[in-house]
Amino acid sequence: MHAHSQFCYSGDHTLEAIRHAVKSITKDDADEYFVVLLSDANLDRYGIRPEKLAKALTAEEKVNAFAIFIGTLGNQAERLKKNLPAGRSFICLDTKEIPQVLQTIFTSTLLASP
Repeated sequence: MHAHSQFCYSGDHTLEAIRHAVKSITKDDADEYFVVLLSDANLDRYGIRPEKLAKALTAEEKVNAFAIFIGTLGNQAERLKKNLPAGRSFICLDTKEIPQVLQTIFTSTLLASP
């Protein structure tokens, strides 16, 4: 497990964190690689476009990277989900649902593996 957010300055470092996690996780040998972003979906404020987030999530073919939006202002989370690759993002406004979302991520990814 990697914990990057605790070392970030104020502002948004979502893209940098995902890029770092996706790149660094493959340094260790593993059967599967997972990166899960937890975000409040307030990326517009920092000029982060869904396309850039999608590119960061899919930068490394062998890494299964996902975004879970645990908050939203208006319909930001819905707009992000709509513009990200199918199955790569989830909206979970009740944090009690996070374990179920993670189970969905792991199950669907492992079932899709050859």
